[in-house]
Amino acid sequence: FTSLEVLTFAGSGIPAGINIPNYDDVRINIGFKNVSLGNILSAKEGNKEPVTFIDEELSDLFKENQAEAFEVQVGLHELLGHGSGKLLMELEDGKFNFDRENPPLGLDGKPVATYYKKHTTWSSVFGSLAGPYEECRAECVAMFLITDREILKIFGINDAEKQNEIITIGYLLMARAGLLALQFWDPISKKWGQPHMQARFSILKTFLKAGEGFVKLEYSDEENFSDLKIVMDKTKIESIGQPAIGEYLKELHVYKCSGDFVQGSELFVERSTVPEEIARFRNVVLEKKLPRKQFIQCNTFVDETTGAVEMRSYPETPLGMIQSFYERAV
Repeated sequence: FTSLEVLTFAGSGIPAGINIPNYDDVRINIGFKNVSLGNILSAKEGNKEPVTFIDEELSDLFKENQAEAFEVQVGLHELLGHGSGKLLMELEDGKFNFDRENPPLGLDGKPVATYYKKHTTWSSVFGSLAGPYEECRAECVAMFLITDREILKIFGINDAEKQNEIITIGYLLMARAGLLALQFWDPISKKWGQPHMQARFSILKTFLKAGEGFVKLEYSDEENFSDLKIVMDKTKIESIGQPAIGEYLKELHVYKCSGDFVQGSELFVERSTVPEEIARFRNVVLEKKLPRKQFIQCNTFVDETTGAVEMRSYPETPLGMIQSFYERAV
């Protein structure tokens, strides 16, 4: 796992982290690379916009720890999320990468009966669900492991009080992301338009489903839900929240690794289906939607006389963005 400072990222959007390559057979047999794009995270850290849908009393704590908690989440998501899980496969020569006579045990305590047949892949078996399902599994790994103090120390978070803050804000970040995800859900077709958002919503639903007052959606405006907020009992993160997400992760993981599309798809579709009692909040989520972030990227130039390399940055304005694109093209 490496944190990179990105000079230029050409594409329709800039991710916070990447796990490559996206071929499970390569990951299983050879390996993979995980990167966090460090200056993308720090660029977001400078954002002073109001934080919606959380208690005002938590606003300062949220802003103070948001970037660091998200960096831990991204690291765990990429490295131990996407980077984990051996798919049970039939190989090209007809052999298997697991003991076919004594396969691993499934969730019911019996040997699993499914696996990836020859010439099939994770994507071909799970189809359109493969993307959001895998993002959900990776996010669940991050949520489950973010409470581990030894892991937090690896990320340079050694103070016990600071660790508690990162854990609290990490869980609150995910719950809020699940609510904000509603803007990517179409109430007419009942379909999701973005894999990560479908994944995060299903995790919010898991938090709510955990009960015991762990996470609740509260409001007093019965008509427009203008004061809607997420209330989370931080004292129940490790006793209620983590076990709930661990159980969900275990099911997602076993169904993926054993190629069990029937049970895996049933679980994920049910968990990411938006019930009417939450769908009614979509309008207020859209009303409070913040403008999409624009990243203005720098360029490098070589002085023809001296051979020195100059890095040129631009003002954080629409004109600065146009100038950045223009000078990159010429």
